[in-house]
Amino acid sequence: MKRDQSKYKWIVLSIATFAQGCATFVTYGTGPLATFYQQSLYLSQFETGIIVSVINIGPIFSMICLGDLMDRYGERWCIGLGAILLGLNISLAYFAQSFFSLLIILLFTGVWYGTAQPGGSSVILKWFPHKNRGMAMGIRQTGTPLGGAIAAITLPTIFFHYGLNGAILGQGLVAMIGGVLFLIFYRDIKGRANRSKDQMTLKEKLNLIKNDTFLYPIFFIGCSMISVQLIIVAHFMSYLNHGLHKSLSESGMLLSVALVGGMCGRMILSWVSDTLFHGNRIKPLKITIWSTAVVMISLAILPYQSNDLLLLSLSFTFGFLGMGWFSLFIVLLSESAKSEAVATTVSVGLTINQLFIVFAPAAFGFAVDCLKSYTVPFFVLACFILVGPYWLQKAEKQLTVSETRYHDG
Repeated sequence: MKRDQSKYKWIVLSIATFAQGCATFVTYGTGPLATFYQQSLYLSQFETGIIVSVINIGPIFSMICLGDLMDRYGERWCIGLGAILLGLNISLAYFAQSFFSLLIILLFTGVWYGTAQPGGSSVILKWFPHKNRGMAMGIRQTGTPLGGAIAAITLPTIFFHYGLNGAILGQGLVAMIGGVLFLIFYRDIKGRANRSKDQMTLKEKLNLIKNDTFLYPIFFIGCSMISVQLIIVAHFMSYLNHGLHKSLSESGMLLSVALVGGMCGRMILSWVSDTLFHGNRIKPLKITIWSTAVVMISLAILPYQSNDLLLLSLSFTFGFLGMGWFSLFIVLLSESAKSEAVATTVSVGLTINQLFIVFAPAAFGFAVDCLKSYTVPFFVLACFILVGPYWLQKAEKQLTVSETRYHDG
C-alpha cells in the first residue's frame, strides 16, 4: 500500500499542477483578452484596466471560507467543483452586453478561483513528505506561469479565428476540463478529511491563526514579496523602456527573460531548500529576499547605457528571485500552520496577498508619477521587503526546540 501511495503521489502532483494551470488560464487569460473586450464594449483605458483588476478581487471574498471547507471535507470536491464552476462562470461572459454585467461576471469568476491556490498547497502538504515537499510545491507552482503563458499565446489566436465569444468559451472549457480530471483522478487521503461534529469552527480556526504570532512575519513576507512580483509584471517593461531608454521590443524580451527566470526560480529554490538546506525553508527564503533587495537596488542605479549582457543577467535574476520566492513562502506557510487548519491558514495568507496584488502596482505607479523617477520607489520597496527576514528571524528565535513547525505527510 505504501508503495502504491508513493507512486500515486506523482499522479497527484501532475493533476494538481494541471488543474492550477487550467484555472490560471482563465484568470491570467483576462489580461490578453482585455484589449478585445475594450473593442467589443467600447471601453476606455481606465475601464479596461478595471477588467484585469476585478477578477483578482473575487478570491478576497472566498478563499478563507473555501479553505475551511477543504480542511473539513478534503480537497477533491472543493477543487474539482470549484474549477468547473470557474469555467461555467467565465462562460457567462458570452452573454455580457455591458461593462457592468461583465464586471459582475468576472468578480464571481474570481470567487471560484479561490479554491486553486490553497487547495493545491494542501494537497502537496498531505501527499509529500517533508524531505521532497519543497520540490513538489515548486513544480506545482509552475502551473501558474505556464497557464498564463499558454493563455497569452492561444487566446489571441482563438479570437482571430472564432471571435471574442470563441475565446471566452475556450477559457471556460479549459477550466472545466481541469476540474473534471481532478475529480476523476484525485482521491482524498482517508482519515485526513475530518467530518466529525467536534471539529473546529471557522471562527475558532481564525482565532487560532490570530494567536499564532509565528505566522505574522510569514504573512508580511507574502505581502511584501507579492508586491515585488506584481511590479515585475506590471512595471518592469515600462522601467526598461522609460527609465533605461530601451526599445519596446528589447523591453518585452527582457520581461520575458524575467518571467522565465521566475519559472526556474520556483522549482530550483524549493529544490535547494529540500537538498542543500535539508528541508529548512526559512534560511533560503531569507537569502532570497536579501538577494532580491540587492538586485532591485542594482537595477535602480543602472546607467542608461548599460551592458546588454549585464541587463540580461539582472533581468533573469530579478525574475528568478522576485517570482521564485513564492514556492518557499507557500510551503513554509503550509508547514507552519496547525494541522487542523492548514488550508484555512494558507487561505488567510493568500487573501492578504490578494489585497497587495490589487493595490501594489497602482501604488508603485503613483510613486513613479509623483517622483518622475523609478529610483526612489525601488529603494523604498527594497527596504520594505527587508523587514520580513529580520522579523522572521526574531520570531524563529522565540520558538523552543520542541515547537516544531513542520508536518510530515
